[in-house]
Amino acid sequence: MKSQTQVIQFVLFFLISISIFTLLSNYLFSFSQLSQDRLLSSFRELIASYASGFIIYTYTGCKYCNYSNITFGIPYQAFDNFHEINGSENVIYITSIPLQKQFSTSAHNLNFSISFEGVHSTGSTYSYLGLNKTSIVLISFNKSEG
Repeated sequence: MKSQTQVIQFVLFFLISISIFTLLSNYLFSFSQLSQDRLLSSFRELIASYASGFIIYTYTGCKYCNYSNITFGIPYQAFDNFHEINGSENVIYITSIPLQKQFSTSAHNLNFSISFEGVHSTGSTYSYLGLNKTSIVLISFNKSEG
């Protein structure tokens, strides 16, 4: 009889420890995912602000240029997500891939119509064994149209 209670006690302690471990690991995983989502959201906002700042700098820096090209680097990958930069008129769209979450902002509400079209994905830049940590973004726009 005494040996049966020890086996039952061992099984109960084992089940209780497994359930506590499962609950704790689920909590830590969900906290990690929530933190990752918040950081990626801030990262998308930062990239959009960075791109619109370069557009304003290029646009106001060369008042007599009809065509402008902007080249800048952004991190190749953040939290195993690549980022895609789209442009349509005065709006910049940043999309995290594979999460497919998007952030959009205007290019500081420019009064002039800028033909800002195109897609650039940081995933298209091949990284040689992690040596290339940044991806080059090229944005072109035409000030004469409009």
